[in-house]
Amino acid sequence: MSILNVCKRITNSNILNTFTRCYAKKPKHIPLKVTVCGARGKIGQPLCLMLKQSPLIDELGLYDTNPVCGFGIELGHIDTRCKVIAYSGVDHIREAMEGASVVVIVAGAPKTSHLAYSAMFEANANIIQEIAQGVGLHAPNAMIAIATNPVNSMVPIASETLRRTGTYNPKRVFGITALDVVRTNTFVADVQGLEPENVMVPVIGGNADKTIIPVLSQARPCADFTVKELECITHKVQNAHHDVIKAKTKRSATLSAAFAIAKFVISIIKGLKGTNNVIECAYVRSKAHPHCKYLATPLLLGKSGIEKNLGVPKLSDYENCQLESAVPMIMDAVKKGESFVGVEDPPPCDPCDPSPTAPICPPNYCQREK
Repeated sequence: MSILNVCKRITNSNILNTFTRCYAKKPKHIPLKVTVCGARGKIGQPLCLMLKQSPLIDELGLYDTNPVCGFGIELGHIDTRCKVIAYSGVDHIREAMEGASVVVIVAGAPKTSHLAYSAMFEANANIIQEIAQGVGLHAPNAMIAIATNPVNSMVPIASETLRRTGTYNPKRVFGITALDVVRTNTFVADVQGLEPENVMVPVIGGNADKTIIPVLSQARPCADFTVKELECITHKVQNAHHDVIKAKTKRSATLSAAFAIAKFVISIIKGLKGTNNVIECAYVRSKAHPHCKYLATPLLLGKSGIEKNLGVPKLSDYENCQLESAVPMIMDAVKKGESFVGVEDPPPCDPCDPSPTAPICPPNYCQREK
């Protein structure tokens, strides 16, 4: 082959490669937006600061019924790629929700020593219902992560509100229990002399007091505890928020809560972006327990939200006893939330009642029982 022909082939190849690099279609980048509801609050502000630093987030929406623009301007001065837009007032809930891939709800009255469960419920139920309706109308495909207390009741309220808008997907609604996991990891690390970031303990049940069940028998990398250590760690986890409120003079956890929520939100985003093996514990609608509609369990996260509910881990006798004690409390909290939005469970059926007015039971139930 002549030198001239070789030069022509090289030149043509170079031109083709250059053309391909310049004009070939590239996958369109879809900006990922996270909206934080309650951005001006004592948890909302540090949460937004942490999320602003994540390279996985393109746009951070700050939504609050109180003025939040000043906070948004200041946050926007931080030199990270994430764009910040503030939305103040219910008149701007549509803009806040539109285009959001993840909506994080931290709005409402926090846990305090003087605010009883019922008072906290009354203070926050309307807020959750209003925000959930906004998500259903303006961001129907968004993941919803709820940290507003009491989580055990707020998640059912959000779920049933979304159901009424026709946009409910149980794989996309999460009650954030990450703070319970973070605390458990820390307490276990202290006992075992390990680095907390290397410890992972699943926490199941609910998000309030005795409904929080650290599964210490499945702790990694080490699950070797004395009976005294098991009881001590469990007690510390279940009472941690009381200890913080007492130490902070009637103020609840804010920094650790913001950290845990941010960690959970980043895990959701990693799942959305296709990262493999993203596992977090959260309080969700599930069939993990035969008597509980909602339960916190380990979840495999992915592009559709919950790729797989990993269910209740293998429990020790001590943990199983705790779970069975927690179930009635969780059921009561769920019922309270559903009743708020007008959802009432049908009366329990007597499967062998011949009365024509009795609730309908599964076919052949009596025969199966025999």
